[in-house]
Amino acid sequence: MKWEVNLIGVALATAVTEELTFSGFIAGYLEKIQKGKWVNLLIVGLMVAVIRLPILLFVYELGVGDLIGVVLFSGASGVINAWIRIETGNTTGSILARMGMNLAVLG
Repeated sequence: MKWEVNLIGVALATAVTEELTFSGFIAGYLEKIQKGKWVNLLIVGLMVAVIRLPILLFVYELGVGDLIGVVLFSGASGVINAWIRIETGNTTGSILARMGMNLAVLG
């Protein structure tokens, strides 16, 4: 039971931190600069993917194939979550989406 509580806590803390940073602050700022551009979502997706590279390379020591898969998956989730934030006007949906993904990956 204790492990499940820690897993949910990690998934929630990570989701809140990442989505407030990327979908909330960065996507919101880019949207103010140039409204409705897909390039904004791609920038956020790229940032979400790149922020994971040091851990993937130096902690998990992923090979090229696995690394490409995780980077594409992370980038796609960043684009989708930024889109959710832009469409709804708040980060609640993107936080819930990220938490669901975190629990699926960790669980």
